[in-house]
Amino acid sequence: MPPVLRGTAHQKGPERIDLYTHLSLYLLVLLEPILLIIWLLSAPPEAMSRSSAWPLTALGLLQTVACVELLRAGLAPHAPQGSRHRLRVAFAAASSLAATVTPLALYPRPPLLTADAVELMAGGALTFLAGPLVMAWPLSAALALLTALAVCGALAAGALGTPGGVIAEAAVVALVGGMAFCCAHWFSGWTLGVVRELKRTREVQARLAVAEERLRFARDLHDVLGRNLTVIALKSELAVALHRQGQAGQAAAQMAEVQLIARESQDDVRAVVRGYRTADLLTEIEGARSVLRAAGVDCRVEGGAELEDERQSALAWAVREGTTNVLRHSEARWCAITLDVESATTVVLTIENDGVDRGSTPKGGGGLVGLTERLAALGGTVEAGPSSDGRFALRVRLPLESSQVLETMPS
Repeated sequence: MPPVLRGTAHQKGPERIDLYTHLSLYLLVLLEPILLIIWLLSAPPEAMSRSSAWPLTALGLLQTVACVELLRAGLAPHAPQGSRHRLRVAFAAASSLAATVTPLALYPRPPLLTADAVELMAGGALTFLAGPLVMAWPLSAALALLTALAVCGALAAGALGTPGGVIAEAAVVALVGGMAFCCAHWFSGWTLGVVRELKRTREVQARLAVAEERLRFARDLHDVLGRNLTVIALKSELAVALHRQGQAGQAAAQMAEVQLIARESQDDVRAVVRGYRTADLLTEIEGARSVLRAAGVDCRVEGGAELEDERQSALAWAVREGTTNVLRHSEARWCAITLDVESATTVVLTIENDGVDRGSTPKGGGGLVGLTERLAALGGTVEAGPSSDGRFALRVRLPLESSQVLETMPS
């Protein structure tokens, strides 16, 4: 089924974009431990014995783990709600606050912690928290929490005796870096939402294509077998009646026709399954006339039009459906098939008979529904119902192209 293949063939693109976005966001969070390692390696050897270096590194790694967990929750297709989600946010916020306040509180006692290093560490802690927090929480709530953490960190550092200039520089680093990371992660989150919606759209398109293919198969199978099975039943009853009357030769001839129709039906079903079957209008009209006359119905054919293959096939299905309805649902004595063009813009096919049962209530069948769907794709309409003079008419209107002209069909 080609529509399904088209629906699934492009899913690798969104999946690849999804993977790249995940990797880029994780790399942004992992920048913190990378910078800490660079800071340790670039420190002078005599300062490495200081007790503050490794605890600060461990605290930065703890915050990285918390941010990774928070980012993983935010990247999930359906982010977890409830206590587990709140615990992840609380863990990340607490570790980030500790990573912010600790270097500010230690300045300037250890020689390893210069003013620039303290400002980058304190501001960077909130910067690296901003991205995962925006991914996991609504933007307004994330910004409110980041502001609260910045205020609490500044007050705690001031209470511990950190110079105001260092706190102000750390705040600038946190503000600039946090805004950059917020924008990057928010845009990445929006991109992920678009990619996931695209994937869902592809899946829905594939399911719709499968459903459409099933409807097409059911419609074509009904159109192919409906009339043939009716003719088989009719000729079988006729053969039985002829056999009872002692006319074995004619009965055998009818059964030979039944056998031929059954074989043609097998070929038609195979063609429908492959999706390549097309109906020819003239062939269907001649077949309808022959079948109706064999059933004792006087059939007249009038008018004609030269049509392209697509419209000719659609009207051929209408002839088949109308003939099937005459044979199965009426006791007609005559039937008229008229093909005409109105105002050189619309071809009209009318199948009319006198076999209306006045005591019955018209019901919509699957054949007419399928015919309506088939013609609607070409801008056509279907009208079916009894008239006041005791006739039943199936009328199909199909718009013509400007290049199509009227010709006479032999009646």
